[in-house]
Amino acid sequence: MARNGLTKQQVRAVRDQLLAAGRYPSADAVRHALGDTGSKSTIHRYLKELAGEDPADVARRDETEHALLALVGQLAERLHADAEGSVGALLAERDRALRRKDEELAELRRTVAVLAARVAALEGQGAAGVAAGGQRALHERVIQERTTQRSSRIEGFGDFGTLLSNSRCGHRDSSPFSILLAGGRSDVLDPGSDWPEPL
Repeated sequence: MARNGLTKQQVRAVRDQLLAAGRYPSADAVRHALGDTGSKSTIHRYLKELAGEDPADVARRDETEHALLALVGQLAERLHADAEGSVGALLAERDRALRRKDEELAELRRTVAVLAARVAALEGQGAAGVAAGGQRALHERVIQERTTQRSSRIEGFGDFGTLLSNSRCGHRDSSPFSILLAGGRSDVLDPGSDWPEPL
């Protein structure tokens, strides 16, 4: 609640007391010193007018501003120097890490090349062994087939193996060739055939 009749002189007196005590005379501090009475906007307006009237306050404000600017400049320079040092250290560490990774990668590539050469050599040996084994098996199969064909065939007359086994096992074959093979026996002939009976 605003106090009627708050004057600029009252605000000046409270402001001077706060400055003498080493405190900043903000609108809240002045209002609190006045017993939490008065409008903040009114107190703020009076403080602003008082700051513009007092040349000592203006000089102190300029000194404070220059001191703050100098301090901020020093802090900025120090921060830049620290940042440059940190960035330089980080860049050096990154370069060392990249060199280590490049060396590891080169070593891995050499290992891959050695292993690829070994695999190629083993595949070459395996293919040669398979080719030699395949040729050997093919050669043995051809020899076996030729031997089987020669043993079951009489030169010039064809394959007699099945005919001989049929005549021995009692199979009846009434072809003219089987009759000749059986030696002209009459029991080989089929009774219903057109062949004449042997004498």
